[in-house]
Amino acid sequence: MPKGYIVDVEFTWGFQSSIIGLSKTPPSFYYPPPTTFLGALAESIARNMNIGEDKGRAIIPALSRELLAIGLRPINCIPLRYEDLNRIVAIKKTAGKLYPRVDDLKGSFDSPARGKTSLSTLNGNNPTVRFFTVFKDGEINLEMHEVKLSKDHFWKIHRLGSKESRVSVVNVIETYLLPNEMKRTITNYSFPALNGIKTVEVVNHKWEVEKYVDPFKIEKYDKSENPIINYIRGYGILPFYLPILTGIVFQPKYLVELDNGFSAYKYNDEVVIGYG
Repeated sequence: MPKGYIVDVEFTWGFQSSIIGLSKTPPSFYYPPPTTFLGALAESIARNMNIGEDKGRAIIPALSRELLAIGLRPINCIPLRYEDLNRIVAIKKTAGKLYPRVDDLKGSFDSPARGKTSLSTLNGNNPTVRFFTVFKDGEINLEMHEVKLSKDHFWKIHRLGSKESRVSVVNVIETYLLPNEMKRTITNYSFPALNGIKTVEVVNHKWEVEKYVDPFKIEKYDKSENPIINYIRGYGILPFYLPILTGIVFQPKYLVELDNGFSAYKYNDEVVIGYG
């Protein structure tokens, strides 16, 4: 039976997420991409099981194979995207010389523009985003391990994005879910723009679309591939509809129609869309 996790995450200021291979000048996103959340979960699992970085690369593809649905919605905050300049140490080779070097301090630094997102609270409380993930049965098969997902793995998530993107998990709900058989449903979570998910009507504004790495098709990490070229050309990229708050009273909602193979997963008033 599918297993769902609803996770409330508090942010200190916002976040900065990078596209793999594009760490120097990453773009800004409205919210942490789905793969960023899977990466944070994978890091928590690796720490819990004492799995090293090399073997830990297999955790995200394993999570992706089990993933049925992933979505988010803001509880009390508005995303403000921007770029700023950061003075960083430049590790490079120029004119045959290795940098950084003490005899050329000016040339030893760089100031790339980095995309970041500030989450502005609407009610004075810490900015909070709720994530809703659904897995096939809550068991992740690795080469030498079989991992049963638990609330503890989600409680130990401590950042979403770069090292300065610190977060605190304030609530985790674990529940078994059955796919909703209704073909038309209203969701209040972000959802993927897939052929089997037809957008019918915006019930409450506001919604935006952003392109992410497809979290459902992360088969493996191939060092021979260039992730930047893949992202620019749109390989393995999936657009998501994103809810944007315009006030604290009304939550964005979208009426969608689902074809066979897709389902809505409901817990109280929380509805996330994914594979059935």
